[in-house]
Amino acid sequence: MNLKYVKGNYMDEIMFEDKPVLFTLEGLEEGKEEEAYRYSEEIWNWVLAHRSRVIAHAPLIANFKNKKWRSDEEPEVTAEEICGYLQRINSVYVTYKGGFDIFFDTNDVFHERSIVVRVGKNFMFEGFKLL
Repeated sequence: MNLKYVKGNYMDEIMFEDKPVLFTLEGLEEGKEEEAYRYSEEIWNWVLAHRSRVIAHAPLIANFKNKKWRSDEEPEVTAEEICGYLQRINSVYVTYKGGFDIFFDTNDVFHERSIVVRVGKNFMFEGFKLL
């Protein structure tokens, strides 16, 4: 990780499975590079280690899409298709000591909206939302 302090946040673009992931850490002042790096590594490693927990929700997300978000002319989406989308992390937005959001590349499925997983400050899963 190669964090840079930009406009009040530490930021990096991490290559993950040949795609860039924007990583942003807010809430830590400039000059705290060591702590920013340590904390960011802890969060990123947690995200990677717990991807399977997010992917396990693919059937639920597919059901939601098919029942609530599918237009009449669209084919139904499968859990396997949703799994593919949940493999692609767009960005991670972290508040220092306050939790983080993981944004997934689901724009094609949810009409320009991303599925966001919210994780609390104690690494507790808080839920999904569309943004």
